[in-house]
Amino acid sequence: PKHLTSPWSSVFASSFAFVIGSLIPLSAIMLSTKNYTVIVTFIAVVIALIITGTLTAKVSGTKVLKPVLRVVAGGIIAMVVTYLVGILFKVASV
Repeated sequence: PKHLTSPWSSVFASSFAFVIGSLIPLSAIMLSTKNYTVIVTFIAVVIALIITGTLTAKVSGTKVLKPVLRVVAGGIIAMVVTYLVGILFKVASV
């Protein structure tokens, strides 16, 4: 069907968006002070995820809201779970 998005355009859009989107959190981590690294990183990652979701949706030719919400929700869940596992095993930096 013509109304479906191409899987290849989605793959390339996602790959490009994730590479570009990773520069935002990386910059935030490198520029933040130790006391604020976790919160600054969290905020930077959410901003990067919003940009990533938006770019992916636009390049793929789909509506923006659902992909952005899906990417941001998945990212936040992944960050929280990872942080909690770090606390559980006493390897969290904060």
